[in-house]
Amino acid sequence: MAADPLVDVHVHLYPDARSGQQAKDRYVIWEYGDDPGIEFSASTGDLTDLMALYRQAGFDRAIVVHLFDTALAQAEAMTRLAFSGAPGAGRPDLGPAPAGPAAAPCALRPAVPAGPAAAEAMRAAAEAMRASNRWVAAVARANPLIEVLISIDPTIASPDEMVAHLAELAGAGVRGVKLHPVSQVFSPADPRLFPIYDLCCDAGLVVLSHSGPGHRGGASAMPAEFAPVLRQWPRLRLVLAHLGGASWPETAELADSFPQVVFDLSEIIEWAGAPNAPSAAELAGLIRHVGADRVMLGSDFPWYDPARTADRVAGLPGLGPAERAAILGGTATRFFGLEVAA
Repeated sequence: MAADPLVDVHVHLYPDARSGQQAKDRYVIWEYGDDPGIEFSASTGDLTDLMALYRQAGFDRAIVVHLFDTALAQAEAMTRLAFSGAPGAGRPDLGPAPAGPAAAPCALRPAVPAGPAAAEAMRAAAEAMRASNRWVAAVARANPLIEVLISIDPTIASPDEMVAHLAELAGAGVRGVKLHPVSQVFSPADPRLFPIYDLCCDAGLVVLSHSGPGHRGGASAMPAEFAPVLRQWPRLRLVLAHLGGASWPETAELADSFPQVVFDLSEIIEWAGAPNAPSAAELAGLIRHVGADRVMLGSDFPWYDPARTADRVAGLPGLGPAERAAILGGTATRFFGLEVAA
């Protein structure tokens, strides 16, 4: 009898161990409250690390949700312009390295000075984002274990540029896009995203978005904020990461209202029991309310160990074998149309 599939739908990948470790070192989690004893992974998130770990743990597929560090790219571009003597660049005091979207989802983007240098820094960041997406798409093409959702940031690229870029890489096999409204500082219903939603509906591409509250009055991505998007694009294949994060009490209502939306349980399952997270029993109850056929395993690798996350799913109280199998890979296999070897 063939084993049930094992699929991780929330994976981050870095070009080398140094950049992965740098991202982890800057990572800050604020929304769940006090740490209830989190065990972070020792992985650094480069390709060698990912391939070895997932093969050893028996994963059939890893879906990379790529997230480009816009804030860091803009700051680095401003520094280059300052030291090159570009007009209007000056010599800004950039302070410590900013915590960008890939490193710290809770971070607010630091302000970039206005003027010609800022515009040039934005153009440089947009081109760097496209290059980063092309890199991860090429990695996926060469590795049958990996599927990719590319990073899209409407604050640095125009709608036409984003659509052209997504269409280019969709033709090369990427499965859709990853959004992070909190760290990229936009609303899920931002009009700049409308052409992306149109294209994703027309092409059957997936949109996976961070979900959770904002930080200190910043942009947020609470489940209720996706309702206007789901009403306007009922065919959108939307995945909300973290089952709503610290705004998880809103998740059941959104799921009831919009049966087309699905979820991953990355990170929230590791923080179960924290002050602003559900208990293990509450998390299992939420999954049963939503339906295990709409919930997928996500590890948030390399911050957390994917095998341990799978074990935590197995340990959730009150779920039956069919529900656990769906979460661990059945739902993802169906939703993404994956071919998994028997």
